[in-house]
Amino acid sequence: MTRRNISIVARAISFWLLFEGLLFGLRTTSFGLPGWAIAITVGGGMSLVMVLVTRLYLKSEERLEMSSLGMALSTGSLPRLLISLPAGMAFFGCLYLVYLGLGPVSIEWVDQPDFLNATVASFFALLALGTMEEIAFRGYFMRKLDQAIGVRAAIYVTSVAFGLYHGLTIGSLTGPAVWGLLYGALAYWSRGLAVPIGFHVGANLTQALFSQKQRWASGLWMFAIGDEALLTVDQISAGLQIVLLLIGVVLVEVYVRRARAGKQVSTLGK
Repeated sequence: MTRRNISIVARAISFWLLFEGLLFGLRTTSFGLPGWAIAITVGGGMSLVMVLVTRLYLKSEERLEMSSLGMALSTGSLPRLLISLPAGMAFFGCLYLVYLGLGPVSIEWVDQPDFLNATVASFFALLALGTMEEIAFRGYFMRKLDQAIGVRAAIYVTSVAFGLYHGLTIGSLTGPAVWGLLYGALAYWSRGLAVPIGFHVGANLTQALFSQKQRWASGLWMFAIGDEALLTVDQISAGLQIVLLLIGVVLVEVYVRRARAGKQVSTLGK
């Protein structure tokens, strides 16, 4: 790796470390607020901060702009987000259907559900957090690494970082890190952050509706483990993680190959 590339990687990592440091400082502060309000406050505030930090980093850049990071708002940003949000919900809903069809799992209503908390509060809380995470991991951090180590490596490195951000465990690498591959691929395929943000928030919102995000908001339904079935929950989870990993790898590889083919055609046309 050349000195220039080392400098680029160091700059990208400094951005990520700054994000982690700022977020750690906020997390250790007791707001005395309910979970959904903390999520909106921290997620929304950190989203704005990281946009400003990104602009500061870009002031001395030559090749990157907010538009090249997919962070410049356009007339198509909101429609893309609104379309990808239900797509993310449906995608995660399909994963739950696998548990219902193959595992000893059933769905029950939550006792005395708080509909406002499970829908409105949950949506805005997860929107704030999802936006923050996509700006931090699939914005400057990933695109800057791309300059030094290429698209493929940039997606994989930021995905691992995204996984470890959720906890220093093996589960973080087999869970959130795999989802990071999908979000990273979506960012490149869509040439922006609106689609990965919408898909990310949609996936999390489905989890929240089924009481899987109780740190931030309550749900409407919950899963109950019943009698024996064709597969155990652990077996289904392992299988789905493998499938998601394969989907992420395929999306990344197809994008990389098409990007290379496009560059070759562009070069030949000169």
